[in-house]
Amino acid sequence: MQIETLHDVMQWTKNMHQELHYFAANCAQKSDSVRVGLLLKYISEHEKKMAQVMKKFEDNGNSSALNTYSRHYYEKFTISIHTEGEHPFEKMDTDEIAIVTLEYHKNIVGLFEYLQKCSCAPSVTEFLDNILSVQEAEGRLLARNMKQIDDL
Repeated sequence: MQIETLHDVMQWTKNMHQELHYFAANCAQKSDSVRVGLLLKYISEHEKKMAQVMKKFEDNGNSSALNTYSRHYYEKFTISIHTEGEHPFEKMDTDEIAIVTLEYHKNIVGLFEYLQKCSCAPSVTEFLDNILSVQEAEGRLLARNMKQIDDL
């Protein structure tokens, strides 16, 4: 995906959440462990919800903020997901899955924090503040709920 504007970053973020949703759902079906399966199902649903939230930000965002050029910011923070063949979740226990999932979220938050620090326009800063608030709150919720599932 070619990243040129903040709108592209939003699409990329939505796609990242969707990919995590699909991977977790697929791995949950293949898991032999009840706990791992429950955790992956939860992660899948959480990521599906986050993709929908990012879509709403994209659809309802300030057009001048979304059209802000952001290519050089994104290039410093590329994040990739293993997309071909077997996903690493299939060989992980619940702790490892939680760590990897939270690392994805930490990287997404880091990207938006970096974009926010580089922003000069108030409309862009406000837009990024809102995204960061949601991403951080959902990251905390994800961590707490994954811990509760692991305690089962």
